[in-house]
Amino acid sequence: MTNRQWFKFHSWAGFAFAGLLLLICITGVLATLSYEIQYLSDEKYRALEEREGPVAWKELESNLSENYPESHILGAQVHSQDYLSGEVRLMTPNGFRFVYFDAASGKLLGEGGWGQVSRYLRDIHMYLSMGGVGKYIVTLTSLLLLISLVSSFYVYRKWWRGFLAKPGKLSWKKRTEWSSWHKWMGLWSWWFIATITITGIWYLAEHMMFNFDIEHYPAAPTVEHTEAQQQQPARSLTELVSIAQAARPDMDITRFYYPHQYNQPMSFTGQNGSILVRDRANRVYLDPVTGEVAGTQYAGNLGLVARISDTADPLHFGDFSGLTVKLIYAFFGLMLVALVAGGMRMHYLRTQKRDPNTAKWLGITGSLSLVLSVVALIYTTVVFDEYSNTSTSISPQLEQLKTKNSNYSE
Repeated sequence: MTNRQWFKFHSWAGFAFAGLLLLICITGVLATLSYEIQYLSDEKYRALEEREGPVAWKELESNLSENYPESHILGAQVHSQDYLSGEVRLMTPNGFRFVYFDAASGKLLGEGGWGQVSRYLRDIHMYLSMGGVGKYIVTLTSLLLLISLVSSFYVYRKWWRGFLAKPGKLSWKKRTEWSSWHKWMGLWSWWFIATITITGIWYLAEHMMFNFDIEHYPAAPTVEHTEAQQQQPARSLTELVSIAQAARPDMDITRFYYPHQYNQPMSFTGQNGSILVRDRANRVYLDPVTGEVAGTQYAGNLGLVARISDTADPLHFGDFSGLTVKLIYAFFGLMLVALVAGGMRMHYLRTQKRDPNTAKWLGITGSLSLVLSVVALIYTTVVFDEYSNTSTSISPQLEQLKTKNSNYSE
């Protein structure tokens, strides 16, 4: 391909669906820092102290039984950042509630509904709040980033000389100055764009494997119960955590969910020092009624495809080494936003004299992506706080645990 052909290819990839690409990039930056945004918005999202040992699950359950006696625990998680509060999911007589707690002490910090700021941002960024179809739309934009990234090295000849080049003073109406900044930011952020592109393409492949029932991740074991056992609630969280910790003393338990069916195990997940994996890579499966260990999963024993699946999230969002890495990701994410917006501006400056009509400038694909972005924003605003599942799970009612927990000894 000639340089001009590469340029047209590069321009098409960056502008054809630029409105949608811009929305995904902006929400990606905000989603990376979504929990930190919540942290700044309300005290209930802030941990009271740094956690040095295991999560205080026993104390949490005791506090919940005192304050929410008629409720059932659905699940809970704590974050890798110690300054963030943990969150437990409850089904109360009045419906679903998040209850926030200090992971080090188990103290309750406040409550809220399903509609978190973090959920709003992540729902838009990951699938435009449009389910499986939205997931395809979002992940397919990774192919546009791939085209833009590869073609940029052909468009920008002798690009390696541009790292230390000083871009000109930015002028709103001069395309050449927009171009110099576009090239400079593209060079310094290419590693970040490559990371986001590769993980985004993986999300596309993973979504296709799910839709076509292609096995790529270890399946959870099943558990069986007698008819009498199926009339019993699951054991208390305190008991089950104790069993899980004994089965996996190497694992810091950070997340669990009670099952909704009796043939499903209860899964405890967490970290054990493995590099670049999300919590679900390490697991202990328990029979929630009998407390028997139904299976274990170690990050180090995962196959290649499963390991990639559990590494994609930390790499994509920078959630693997504290706030500093998140801020670095956010900074380069803003550079990517500026690249997309700058490309739109350059395209406008290049075409306005020939055809100043905005509709023609956007084109069919550009107009469609802009409409889709606006619809996604409006729709997410309307539905992101709706929780449709009303199941209580098979966890015991918290009121039943008051006496039991006071007598239970680990």
